[in-house]
Amino acid sequence: MQRLIAFLAASMLFWSTNASAQTNTKPAIQVIAEQTANHYIEAFNNRDATALSKLFTDEAEYVDVSGTIFHGRPVIEAEFAANFAVSPPGTLAIEMASIRQIAHGVMVEDGVASFNPEGDEATIRTLYTTTHVKQNDGSWLMASVRELSSGTMSSHEQLKALTWLLGDWHEDVRGVITQSTWDWSEDENFLVGTFTVEQSDAVSWTGTHRIAWDAERNQFHSWVFESHGGTTEGWWEPNPDGSWSVNMSGIDASGVRRSARLTYLADGDDAIVVSETQRLVNGTSLPPTVHRVVRKPPAVEAPKNLN
Repeated sequence: MQRLIAFLAASMLFWSTNASAQTNTKPAIQVIAEQTANHYIEAFNNRDATALSKLFTDEAEYVDVSGTIFHGRPVIEAEFAANFAVSPPGTLAIEMASIRQIAHGVMVEDGVASFNPEGDEATIRTLYTTTHVKQNDGSWLMASVRELSSGTMSSHEQLKALTWLLGDWHEDVRGVITQSTWDWSEDENFLVGTFTVEQSDAVSWTGTHRIAWDAERNQFHSWVFESHGGTTEGWWEPNPDGSWSVNMSGIDASGVRRSARLTYLADGDDAIVVSETQRLVNGTSLPPTVHRVVRKPPAVEAPKNLN
């Protein structure tokens, strides 16, 4: 059992940029942008063109990936309705990369939108830039949305959606302590994690975790290599609520096959709740579990001796 726990702990990936139980610690512009994104996702997944259009100003501008400009709320609503009529249903997820205020009552949001069609069709990921404008009644509406073709995104640009991983993390699951650090690879085309796992019986090992963008499947692909010889492979998918799920499958050094579906949901800016489901060890099903991972605070420098 400890080997399985360590396998899951070594595979920890962390999401901390969406809705959380501590939204009062977030900047006001981030809270506003997240609220708009949640309304947008709900309306889009319900294929409600009218509800979507109400998130825009009367004279808003929407520029799609082909460069076509749709000007004004009625035109934008008609375009959404036409798109829903010919496109398959599916779910939308939004990953915000940055939010900045550029003037009083004006903020700009950059991110990646991921559309997961029903069936076997590949996920469509699109970069976007949105300009939010504060209205006279205090509400915020979108004045401009510009899409960028996903085909123009390099591996590095795709991986920016996961930069919340960067940094140092700590986890303690039933006596198994995992310390991990994430950084860019030298060429910045991969995210690379290194980790150390310590068990209560003093057995410990290390490993590496590498994440890449699979341009054929339009999906993040990851590999874990453990110092004792175990390997694990994972495929990622975003969820409508902003969490991420990863289908993990691997074989340890003794030949035991292990798999699980891990889902990561923010709990404040520096912690995440990890849910483990569909857990199998050599074909034997194990019950689901839930645990918490925290970001390690910066090291405190010793005071300088002024004498």
